[in-house]
Amino acid sequence: MRSKVALTRTGTRSGNIETGLQLIESEIDLRDKTNVFVKLNFVSTRVQLAATHVDAVRPLLRFIRKRYDGKITIAESSVEPTLEGFTRFNYLDLAKEFDVELVDLNRGEWEVIELYSSSLRPMKLRFSKQLAESDYRIVIGPPKTHDTVVVTLSIKNIAMGGLKHGFAVWSDKRKMHQGYPVHNLNLYLLARAYPPHLSIIDGYVGMEGSGPIGGTPTDWGVSVVSTDPVAADSLAAHLMGFNISDIGYLWYCHQKGLGTGDMNQMDILGADPQDCYHHFRPHPTSEAQKHWRDKRIGELLRLSMPVAEV
Repeated sequence: MRSKVALTRTGTRSGNIETGLQLIESEIDLRDKTNVFVKLNFVSTRVQLAATHVDAVRPLLRFIRKRYDGKITIAESSVEPTLEGFTRFNYLDLAKEFDVELVDLNRGEWEVIELYSSSLRPMKLRFSKQLAESDYRIVIGPPKTHDTVVVTLSIKNIAMGGLKHGFAVWSDKRKMHQGYPVHNLNLYLLARAYPPHLSIIDGYVGMEGSGPIGGTPTDWGVSVVSTDPVAADSLAAHLMGFNISDIGYLWYCHQKGLGTGDMNQMDILGADPQDCYHHFRPHPTSEAQKHWRDKRIGELLRLSMPVAEV
């Protein structure tokens, strides 16, 4: 089946999100849902550029509340106290306006998941039970270059954000960093276990360079919305100037059928992609990050590793 992806460029952040949701409205099924979960991206609770903007979330909640009157949770597990982000970025009034619960996932319950260490031995980590048990997962955040996996979009947002941070040197988030090959493998495994049901990439302003915290702003003016997170992330990455074959976790997700990374298999609604290309300056270590290919992982997943582009 072809994946529908909304690509919008209306001139405003909220207009982009509102129009994107309307374009794929028929794909968003909230019937029989009882626990809608909105995952933000607060990799920093101090730097707005690194965090989900409240003006992107407001049209999302307006859209949901017209179709659903049940429980909505807005959550994150930031390295810094998540409540600081809710307060600093003006989410407290939003929660009252739409009757939603703001949650710091670091204070919740956990279920144990099994991933891999750098030596491909089993490694047990803790993942948010509340996120895992929600029946409709929405991810919304900005597009950013990254210091480990080239770009961070919706899939990486939910995968890393569901892990327990804590404040020990070896928190579960830190344990995910097992080198480029295994880090990409583990992101794919988390995406397979807990995929977003709706991905919203708010590219009104993105981060380039030394992301995901220390980069600089770049005005893009678009949003990407889809119920296929692989398609949303792949289209966004492509328009940012990156190749999916250089982004290990996205390549795995596409090859293993979690969604499509092929633009020829997408119905792109709204703006013309040709008008939305915007080259993001990559992270300084981006060339090293492309060395994620590992024959052992290919054998584990029964995939032939792609050849690195020259």
